[in-house]
Amino acid sequence: MNPYDWQRNTPLVTVPRRELAPVLARLRRGGSAVILGGRGMGKSVLLQQIQAAASELSETQVVLIDAPPPKLTVEDCLQALAQDLGVVAGSALRAREIFDRYRADHQEGSLILLFDELDRYAQGPVVPASQAAGRHYFNDLETARRNLPWLGIAAAGGIGVFVFRDVLGSSFLARAEQFRLAPFCRTELSELAHPFAETGQPLDDETLDALFLASGGNPALATFGLEALWEQDSPEGPARIAEIYTEFRESYREFLRDIERSFSDPALSQAPQRVWSLIQQSGGPVSRAALQEACHTADGTLHLDIVDVLYLLSASGLIRLEGSPVNDDPVAVWPVTSILTLPQLSTPGGDFRERFLSDLKSLLGRMHAGSADFFRAGDPGAEKQLVHEAVFAGFLALGFGLLGWQVERESQQAAGRTDLKIRRNGGCEIAVIEVKIWGRNDFREVHRQIESYWTKDTAAGAVVMLTDREVSDWPETYRSKCLPPLDILPELIRGEDSPIQAQISYRSVTPDGLSARLDHFLLRLPRRS
Repeated sequence: MNPYDWQRNTPLVTVPRRELAPVLARLRRGGSAVILGGRGMGKSVLLQQIQAAASELSETQVVLIDAPPPKLTVEDCLQALAQDLGVVAGSALRAREIFDRYRADHQEGSLILLFDELDRYAQGPVVPASQAAGRHYFNDLETARRNLPWLGIAAAGGIGVFVFRDVLGSSFLARAEQFRLAPFCRTELSELAHPFAETGQPLDDETLDALFLASGGNPALATFGLEALWEQDSPEGPARIAEIYTEFRESYREFLRDIERSFSDPALSQAPQRVWSLIQQSGGPVSRAALQEACHTADGTLHLDIVDVLYLLSASGLIRLEGSPVNDDPVAVWPVTSILTLPQLSTPGGDFRERFLSDLKSLLGRMHAGSADFFRAGDPGAEKQLVHEAVFAGFLALGFGLLGWQVERESQQAAGRTDLKIRRNGGCEIAVIEVKIWGRNDFREVHRQIESYWTKDTAAGAVVMLTDREVSDWPETYRSKCLPPLDILPELIRGEDSPIQAQISYRSVTPDGLSARLDHFLLRLPRRS
């Protein structure tokens, strides 16, 4: 039986969320909390974990309300609450009356209410906003909670949280402590994959790294990948991860749209989308002035400031935020690497080689922007190190696959097996890519290696050389160590606004007498933190 089912909110395999303890501590004190998270970030699972943990406490009753009633009116919401609490209630009740009747039957102990799908309570009749049922219901709950020290309330939602605040107005949100979901880290992802180890087939580090980079730690996306791997006879390899998530983009486009709608709705505000695009393009700390310009353009009905947007994007698993978004300038923020942040449109027009190189540069730019995700923990006491070359190749395979290229990994090509062999729309022209890390393995032989893959159908070849170190005069050092001597120096290209440190374009004749045009890309990945 497959222990993973990404389509359900009640998974068989769960990871204790780091937000569990602080949220539960707030609720046990009779406080209120709002859990901010995007689609697939595990809001429902966290509420279930809170429910399970609170149920083990002495004299504590916890009620999880999955969604509002079909007819979103204050009366229907109160009637549903009374039913969940086992209270007999007439019409036109207020929350305080329901809680008083509940207390009459439960003289001791605490009550914790957990509300999922807060965004749906923000819908319904909202014109005028003062008549919105969700607003009245939660304000009524909050009025009662403030006078009942044994009552704790938590609600989970995405951009609808800000609809409550800015459009409807909410005394509940004004006092509720905000908790923002974070994507899974590598350790949590490894815990989620533990069932593979129990069957004697633990996932290797390269596969877990590739899964981390493709899913971005989004719990739903990670679970999808593990579910697909479970069905394989040999559930390993970055190549399989690339295939899984390329297929996901084709088969589950609506889920990806739902993720976007959970943080950016044009009818409400386009500020989150603009800020997200800005962060992806910047690939590093962003000035407050640029963030403010993206936030303050008037549109929609929400007026989100920098902190609102950054917290929303962070809780949606799209960016990593360090330091203080309130005071820091520039703000330390970077995009999370995942299928959500990879380019979706290939460069139009141009010949095969031009299109290939343009798309490769785009993918290398995204790799540089999310560079922090390409480091994994080393030995105890040692600094982080770059992931294995196979993981980088798998990332490029995923990126080219999402851009519409046909990708083969470790495919037989002439005299060896190239890291990547790609075609466009079933054409006969081929591009080959070899990925190396400076100073590792046979990095000095990479030019001769890619020459050995050349055939009459090969229209482009690229070497991607990576490092996390400062290399003095790297292009010249690279030429002396990795390129054969030439009477005519190869063409050296440096882009002023490009993170690629150098592109060395090299024309040569292979040992088989074929004319080859090779491009060597030198990319340094900053550690960030």
